[in-house]
Amino acid sequence: MWWALPAAVLLSMVPAAAQEPRGYDCVIDPSEVLKIGSPVTGILADVTIARGDKVTAGQPLAQLESGVERATLALNRAKAENRAEIDAATAKVDYALSRVNRAKELLDRKLVPQEKFEEITADLEVARQDLASKQLDRRLAELDAARSRADLDQRAIKSPIDGVITERKLGPGEFVNQDGYIVTVAKLDPLYVEVFLPVALYTKLELGMTGTVRPEAPIGGAYAATVAVVDRVFDPASNTFGVRLKLPNPGNKLPGGQRCKVSFDLPAIPASDVPPATGRSPLSRAAP
Repeated sequence: MWWALPAAVLLSMVPAAAQEPRGYDCVIDPSEVLKIGSPVTGILADVTIARGDKVTAGQPLAQLESGVERATLALNRAKAENRAEIDAATAKVDYALSRVNRAKELLDRKLVPQEKFEEITADLEVARQDLASKQLDRRLAELDAARSRADLDQRAIKSPIDGVITERKLGPGEFVNQDGYIVTVAKLDPLYVEVFLPVALYTKLELGMTGTVRPEAPIGGAYAATVAVVDRVFDPASNTFGVRLKLPNPGNKLPGGQRCKVSFDLPAIPASDVPPATGRSPLSRAAP
């Protein structure tokens, strides 16, 4: 009788899909791969990083020759900080205002003609307009200094993300154009896990669901990842759809660009719904 069979024999009779969730071929990729260039053309003065270096967002990577830009900034900053013309115009306004006040008193006592008073009042208005013009000139000088600062900052190339340098293409003394790049930075935290699943699982998969990712040897291990993207367009040739999982990777302990298996705690699907081994594979798909 079946109840008299040993437990080991009974376990061997259970389908493999019921013992362990099915694993699907997947690829672990960096979440971002950026080719860092320059917004302006010029000659590289220095490249401060090398292949394999870890970088943080905002960290300087390279510096273009910037002697002209530094001199322009110093000139415009000196103009912006110069208050001599404004101070002189302010003194003229104060003097003209005092003349108007004295003339007003004399006009009230009938000691100054109306025409003279109007002339002194006009001098005050001219002095005020001259002060406003000097203040505008100083404001424009401040804007020129800010523009020069921005021009200089553009020549300092910084990393926009935390990551690892995977390629250093150019070095000091080489010319950078706007179509080229200096280094490549890969973001490894989080990692993206790309997998194609049979369409039979489409209604069973939800955003936020957890999958178990098992990298191939020699990395190995099992890691929890969260479903971040479920494609809404099927591939009719292989009867599959794409899924992306987000895999936390603190400290960049796991490398990117490796093969893996991913499994979900889902009900088993009929063998007829499983795509053949020759179907579409995540290995043939570049993550966007």
